[in-house]
Amino acid sequence: MNTKELLNVLHIAEKLKDTTRHSYTSGGRHESVAERTFRIALMTYFMKDEFPKVNIDKVIDFL
Repeated sequence: MNTKELLNVLHIAEKLKDTTRHSYTSGGRHESVAERTFRIALMTYFMKDEFPKVNIDKVIDFL
């Protein structure tokens, strides 16, 4: 991926912070798509040792 493509992907990802989901955070506000994706990616990363046969990179790419 070249620099221009990378910056374009990051620009698109930035917009996910303003895109809300239909669910709420534990604090009672709408959760953004970026927040949800980040949390699921972290959970996947930290649980990788529990599932050694799973290709975690593929799981995170799917997110």
